[in-house]
Amino acid sequence: MSKYAPLLTALFLLQSASAVHLRNPSHTYPTASTAILRSKRRGKSSDSSASPIRFSASNDNWLEHDDCDDESFKKASRDVNDDDVVHLCSASSIASPSMNPVVKNLFRGAFLRVASDLTGGTPLENIKLRVATTSDGPLKATREIINGTNGVRDLWSGTPGRIIEGSLLGGIFMVASMAAKKQVISMGGSTTAAALAGGIVGGVAQASIMTPSGLIFTSLSVNKDKPGHENDNSFTVAKRLIEKNGIQGMFVGGGPMAARQATNWASRSLMTEVCRTTLKLSRFGSVGEIASGVIGGVTSCWNTPLETVRVLMQRDISAGVTPKTYSRYIGDVVDEAGVVGLYRGVSPRALQATWQTVFMVVVPNILGV
Repeated sequence: MSKYAPLLTALFLLQSASAVHLRNPSHTYPTASTAILRSKRRGKSSDSSASPIRFSASNDNWLEHDDCDDESFKKASRDVNDDDVVHLCSASSIASPSMNPVVKNLFRGAFLRVASDLTGGTPLENIKLRVATTSDGPLKATREIINGTNGVRDLWSGTPGRIIEGSLLGGIFMVASMAAKKQVISMGGSTTAAALAGGIVGGVAQASIMTPSGLIFTSLSVNKDKPGHENDNSFTVAKRLIEKNGIQGMFVGGGPMAARQATNWASRSLMTEVCRTTLKLSRFGSVGEIASGVIGGVTSCWNTPLETVRVLMQRDISAGVTPKTYSRYIGDVVDEAGVVGLYRGVSPRALQATWQTVFMVVVPNILGV
């Protein structure tokens, strides 16, 4: 399935960005570099002698219309005094103007997250989990996984569960994040404050899904090839855990997970926006946008100790061991490997964070979502 991910990603980008990119040297639109200009002229011919066209967006922010269909433009044109008006709309709004914004964000988020998992996120997650739960380094962990029963395909172990998880995670993140951003902007906040709020709200929303799905994925990873677990899959693991611990047992580790997700996406979104606007990397186009996402993803790894505790806690649950307290896990890791042990698995995690940031933060920025 993973071999089709690049094709699916290309089709999505073509559909969403089905507009011509116009760059005006006297106007800077920090929200996106691929927005589209559409104009409606009233009572004038379209010859070159017509008066200059006026933008309906300022240099500080551009007006994003969720209803960018023809009727909306006709009404908008009647509501202004100027004869020539140009409205700036996101490409995705024009592509599907009749779809509910919440539904659009659900589909966008689900697609982008699944695409990120299939094209690299799942292998990096498997490597990260092995590094965090063993003494293996990233390279040795990768070799050990590939030397398993199915070879390279073992890097994509747990893909069916990851597709379900990714669809839910991506959708709920995009909806919650965009809602928070719009609320902050409507209250007069800056784009940087909006990015921070969107990351926090989106991350906490994800935790309600990631806690049980992360427990299942961790169980599949740490119990792989162990006696009695040869036929494990996402559904058999979930059934076994619920039968043993009840529904509430699926949410063990929810605290560290919520803290990790909130700080993860707050850092990724905030640092990406700071690089785009404050450091002005967005002036370099798509390359600058991607560079901003790389910086945002890497710098979000400061909270790796939260991830280490989450993995160890869910590893114990998967093995039938009663989980310890958060502080106890921290103390045990420090006693065994020093403070550096809390950052075990940071290398594959940095790559994974960068990959997810590019898909979930940078791509929407480029598309003007």
